[in-house]
Amino acid sequence: MKTIKLAALAGAFFIALNSASVFAQTDTGGSGAMAAPTAKSARIANRQLAKKVRQALTAAKPALPLEDVVVLAKQGVVSLVGEVESPDQSAQAGKVAQGVAGVTSVNNQLSISERGE
Repeated sequence: MKTIKLAALAGAFFIALNSASVFAQTDTGGSGAMAAPTAKSARIANRQLAKKVRQALTAAKPALPLEDVVVLAKQGVVSLVGEVESPDQSAQAGKVAQGVAGVTSVNNQLSISERGE
């Protein structure tokens, strides 16, 4: 049941992140400005950043229990959603995520699970 709730929460959060307004790219007439990334390249970059954060969390010392944690990334903003065992683990996860190259900010939504549930 907990896994289903977590998956539903992560899905709803991901949909909310992706429903942000998108601005159309305009032609700069050769002004030398860099073109905006395509939607596909942005999704790939977001997935890669989330993967880098997940790997950093996995390598953290002391170890963090990540079986109930979802990592989402969008344009450098990383969201941590799920449950950990203590406030210290939540704070540690936020610090580790912030230290990953490419992360501009961390939205730490980790809750503390009660023992025995």
